[in-house]
Amino acid sequence: MEQYHYKEEIQNAYERLLHPLAIYQYLDGSIIPIVLSDGFCEMFGYKNQEEASKSIRENIYSGIHPKDVPNIKNEIHRFLEERNGYETIYRIRPYNGTEYKMIRAVGKPEQIGEDIYLAHIWYTDESIDVNQKIINLKDSISSLLKHMPAMTFTKDIKTRKYLACNQSFAEYANKEKPEDVVGLTDFEIFDKGTAEHFIEDDKRAIEMDKPYIFYEDVFDAEGNRRQFQTTKLKFINASGRACLLGLCQDVTEAMLVKIEYDKRLENVINIANVDALTGIRNKYAYQVLEEKMNMQIEAGTLEKFAITVFDVNNLKVINDTLGHQAGDEYIKEACKLICDTFKHSPVFRIGGDEFVAVSVREDYECLDMLLKAVEENNNKAKNDAGMVVACGTARYCNEKSVSEVFIKADKNMYKNKHQLKRLGDKE
Repeated sequence: MEQYHYKEEIQNAYERLLHPLAIYQYLDGSIIPIVLSDGFCEMFGYKNQEEASKSIRENIYSGIHPKDVPNIKNEIHRFLEERNGYETIYRIRPYNGTEYKMIRAVGKPEQIGEDIYLAHIWYTDESIDVNQKIINLKDSISSLLKHMPAMTFTKDIKTRKYLACNQSFAEYANKEKPEDVVGLTDFEIFDKGTAEHFIEDDKRAIEMDKPYIFYEDVFDAEGNRRQFQTTKLKFINASGRACLLGLCQDVTEAMLVKIEYDKRLENVINIANVDALTGIRNKYAYQVLEEKMNMQIEAGTLEKFAITVFDVNNLKVINDTLGHQAGDEYIKEACKLICDTFKHSPVFRIGGDEFVAVSVREDYECLDMLLKAVEENNNKAKNDAGMVVACGTARYCNEKSVSEVFIKADKNMYKNKHQLKRLGDKE
């Protein structure tokens, strides 16, 4: 089993909390710190998370009064066995400190997947006056929300009322300041549809044992459609209240840029795959299809198919006598003939006067009839000096690659080309 890691934005949100919080993982018989908040580091005298994590990993009981260690061990053992609430009071000296503090630790378990168990532990200094605790908690929440990027808020899960938010969320809610949002529900801020939408998202977040991250299209309080990346995370505050933390980033402009980029990328890909003269797919596109089909051959999932190779006769004569513009028109006419005949097959121009069609299903079943149509066109063309297109085909028969089928079709095309020459074709 490996150490669990939160996504970076969630990890940062936890670590910036000014209220003391630690999240531990029980891993291979040891208790490993996963998250240590700024408030935790301050309470226990650490300079930063790195120093705190190193100290805890070396000795999780470091600084705890010797008489309190057995009680903590018993509570940890019970917590791991029963997987329910954790609570203990003990004395501890801050890191490199001399005076003991009286600390209350309250926690709850979190299971992620089948075998990952975390413990969320909140700490309060029982030496501090009760009123001062309230002030400190309020300051920690306000500081968190103020400095978090984008819109942030906390809700009471039971009453669905907002407990706090930052200025960005207040503006989104069409309020002048965060205090105007506190104590209101979604129904008192937004229209009914938007409020119900938010509540459904809240329910999903509450049911999950991990952060709920999603994209959504919603209307703001003024009725403007916006796109958000939202993260919702349930937690228990120091007083035991079940809360929901929300982080919302407006990505409307970024999504518009992405859509435009995707369109341009699609256009570039199309240009790269399309033959400029005929408008059908080119040799590169055929190679892409060939690679895909080779993978299907290897996996044993490729359906029956046939490859037909075409060569437009007399193109050199036309270029030499009538010019390349006439030659281009001749190629386009040949392309139309092939595409009109092989209507249900992708057709590619793979060379100056060479085309290839890949036939499956309907065209595969009617392949003999399609080849007969090309032959009839050639017979007619020889009589009235029209367009002659040599062709050869090969059906897939357990070859190891598409190129093997192509080679067989190409050989058959050249046989047909020589036959047409003997019957009077010029090239």
